[in-house]
Amino acid sequence: VNVNDIIHRVLETGKFYRSNEMIKTMSDAINVQMPYNFERLLFYLTGQNHVLVNGWMKTVDSTNKLDLDKTWHEKLRQEFRSARITDEEMCNAMKRARDELSFFADPHTSVALSAAEKLGYRLFQPLGDEEESSIGTAPVVAIMATASPCKFEETVTAALGKDGWDDYFEKSFPENAKDLLDTEEMPPTLYRWDKDMALDDVQKVWEHHSREIIRTK
Repeated sequence: VNVNDIIHRVLETGKFYRSNEMIKTMSDAINVQMPYNFERLLFYLTGQNHVLVNGWMKTVDSTNKLDLDKTWHEKLRQEFRSARITDEEMCNAMKRARDELSFFADPHTSVALSAAEKLGYRLFQPLGDEEESSIGTAPVVAIMATASPCKFEETVTAALGKDGWDDYFEKSFPENAKDLLDTEEMPPTLYRWDKDMALDDVQKVWEHHSREIIRTK
């Protein structure tokens, strides 16, 4: 996680407490104060005990916090690990991914790369006093990149410099995304609900209109 670290804190302490503020970061898609999908995680963690989870979430709704007891906290830690990553660490991971792996990572994937390193997975070459021999003994990890750097010019430029962004744009920027840069921007489409139409009928009209837009562009 980035510095909006409620999930990291609950894993470390068992305290699921809403943050007092949202901190602006360079990985803004994962800036969260109260993650909605934590309820789903608890549901499966408890063996789909909806009664227990419903009670927990009512407590969260009314108090903005939940204290997991020792048993559930330990079970959570058996299943998940986490690390808190700053913008500086994220930028460093993005740069090292480019330099050492020839991979251009988006900001959110770079958070995951940095977290994996912090948790003991070896992705990059050792720095400073780190032992070269530890590379062979480090556990294997798979990281899922869910976005393209092409969406994050400002952050990629901050991490890699303007030359880094230009290099990415020349060598790795998706061709279909380049095509979009030269496409005339369409005016927004306003979908109105005809009060005399049923929901299903309205949705069919909207879907047909949306498909026509996609088909003709």
